[in-house]
Amino acid sequence: MNNRWLMSATYVLLAGALVAMTSCAPAKEVDVVREVTKLVKAQVGEDVVIAYIEKQGAHAALSADDIVDLKKAGASDKVLVMLMTGKGGGAAGSGDFPFDLDQQYRVGKPVISGAMAVYPIIRKGPDLKTEYQTLDEATKDKAIVIKELSDASVPVVVIINSGKLPVYISAGEIIIGGKQDRVISHDIIIHPGREMRVDVKCVEHGRWQGGRAEFESAGYMAGNASRKAAQFKAQGDVWNEVAQQNAAAKAAPGTGTYRAAFSKPEIKEATDNYIKEILPKLEDRNCVGMVVVIGGKIHAIEIFGSPSLFGKLKEKLLKGFILDAMTSKETKADPPGKDKIIEFYKSTQSAKAQELKKYDKNTNYKQESSKAVGNECRDEDGEVLHRSYLAH
Repeated sequence: MNNRWLMSATYVLLAGALVAMTSCAPAKEVDVVREVTKLVKAQVGEDVVIAYIEKQGAHAALSADDIVDLKKAGASDKVLVMLMTGKGGGAAGSGDFPFDLDQQYRVGKPVISGAMAVYPIIRKGPDLKTEYQTLDEATKDKAIVIKELSDASVPVVVIINSGKLPVYISAGEIIIGGKQDRVISHDIIIHPGREMRVDVKCVEHGRWQGGRAEFESAGYMAGNASRKAAQFKAQGDVWNEVAQQNAAAKAAPGTGTYRAAFSKPEIKEATDNYIKEILPKLEDRNCVGMVVVIGGKIHAIEIFGSPSLFGKLKEKLLKGFILDAMTSKETKADPPGKDKIIEFYKSTQSAKAQELKKYDKNTNYKQESSKAVGNECRDEDGEVLHRSYLAH
């Protein structure tokens, strides 16, 4: 009995020693270079790769061969810097975010999806004094009617506001119907009881017919190139941009309409996936805009006068930019840091403003720099409703 007890005790002590030895043994070192190479090849996005490196710690012994192999796998310079130094060099996740864009706005950390990176812009100043309905809200409430002129003219439609609130419509909004689909050329405010002639351009080259004289919202905005053409160029330039985008989307509509790409099931499905991933990151109650990046290049900056106005329009804006991303050749986001974003913003904001289009209750001003062309819409009191900076 005593011998059995001694044997059992011995086994317990041996087992305890083995556990102690195992727990004290150093954990197997993670080969950060190999794991990062896997992540880069899987195209999980720079933000995810940098977060992984931050968790594991910088790999200070990175060799020249390691750098060459990582570069061949598709690693960005920012990932390489992060591996060597533990500092992201301005990349997303390196501590740059949030940062002040200027005295009024702050930029948050980006959400990355595919080739797109979208940074929320948060206001620090007061809201607009006036409440506006959007095109979609007013249409749903049957507060506005959009129709062809009695003699039907390509560059003009008539909009009647029979509601109780002023209606704000952004440049780039697509309206479908009439004798051909159109895009709104300039931001406009239409007050209650007003009937106004509004500048538009055609985004459906091959049709000039139809029994229905009225229009409705398409539910999305035009992308970068088509919006720039609609605001700052001629009708022929708009048709060219629409044709190029349809060709990139492998859409071949008989009438050359902009909506052809959005009508393709695979594009609609991909757009919905992008929206589900990005939109929740723009839900901050003080969010008034976004910086859009495609393939590492700043594509656009959109800022509105209030979170309410941006909240109503952000999905429509995103859809236009998502189509841009899907029809580009870019596959990786590679998001820039704060220095490039501030430089892009300030170079365009500080450019000389030229009156572009004046309506009854608002005026549009063109601002152009080497990096972008912008539109700033101000109401009759000088309040900024919308800044839109579209990259060249």
